[in-house]
Amino acid sequence: MESKFWEDVEAGEKLPVLEFPITVKTLILAVCGTRDLMPYHHDPAYSKSVGNRDMFVNTMFEQALFGRYVTDFVGPESDFRETGLQMLNQLCPGDIAKIEGTITEKLEEGGEKRIKLQLSATNHIGIAATGTATLAMPSRTGGGVQPMTELARPTMEVHPQIPDFAKAWLGKESPKAPGGYPVSEVQLMYWCDMVEDENPLYSDTDYARKSRHQGMIAPPMGLITWTMARAGHTGVDFEAPDVNDPARSPWPPKAAAKEGGGIPMPPGMKETIAQGSVQTYGVPVRPGDRVYSTNETLNCSPQKETKLGPGYFQTNLATFYNQNDEIVGTNLFTLLRYGGKPEDV
Repeated sequence: MESKFWEDVEAGEKLPVLEFPITVKTLILAVCGTRDLMPYHHDPAYSKSVGNRDMFVNTMFEQALFGRYVTDFVGPESDFRETGLQMLNQLCPGDIAKIEGTITEKLEEGGEKRIKLQLSATNHIGIAATGTATLAMPSRTGGGVQPMTELARPTMEVHPQIPDFAKAWLGKESPKAPGGYPVSEVQLMYWCDMVEDENPLYSDTDYARKSRHQGMIAPPMGLITWTMARAGHTGVDFEAPDVNDPARSPWPPKAAAKEGGGIPMPPGMKETIAQGSVQTYGVPVRPGDRVYSTNETLNCSPQKETKLGPGYFQTNLATFYNQNDEIVGTNLFTLLRYGGKPEDV
């Protein structure tokens, strides 16, 4: 994989098209790669029962596929500074995801040579997802990319009709909670397997060891993966995480009371589907790290009618830290909360 310099690319340049088949094995690899055991992504009967076309790939898979697509083009010496994802439809087994991208801007920003890209994933139905990416690139005159060590806290305007129940959530950040598992080389390899990512920085290669990182790093857009709960605690209902055996309690039981996350649910709602994500990246995550996160609700729409029924669009800010208390990234995550009878609170 060769790396391009900033001088080698131009605004308006189109990236080569990538066609990526979505199969049942793709979904299985996505569960392995992202540690996401929510039943929408591996249980077709359950997913259809709550109004979806079939089981479908998750947020992290689409972030990974867009990330692989971009680094296939620019090479491993460019660093992601920010990515955005908007999910408009679902990618299901039998689909072929057609990935396209364009460099929309070439600029100098934050003391770096950067480019911005617009990305899309389409299937036979239409646009499944759109994305954006901002990358710092090496320059023949300015040298290589330097690591990012500080991040500004994202902010957003509150919806003028934010429901009263959500007003009470604003400004309340959850305590730091650790991910269910430490970051491992095996996990990084599963991530690469699911989208066929050949970036040599994500493997224990001579390239990674001799690189500016002095060893392998994790794909930056894997932030959510590193804080996923233990497999036996992940499900629609934490108290009954296996939808096919609702009498089964979380396992291991001793940790059950400590789980639950920091994202409150609007009254009367039961289901969640991710809608959009904006991530920024700081200190690289490495094998052996333990990633911690805090959550805070920043916004919530009034009740809206969607194709899945009435629901709320809720935006939460997650801030991610490593075991040294360094910020490794942030994620503004917009979720559709639906599947129940809304309550006026």
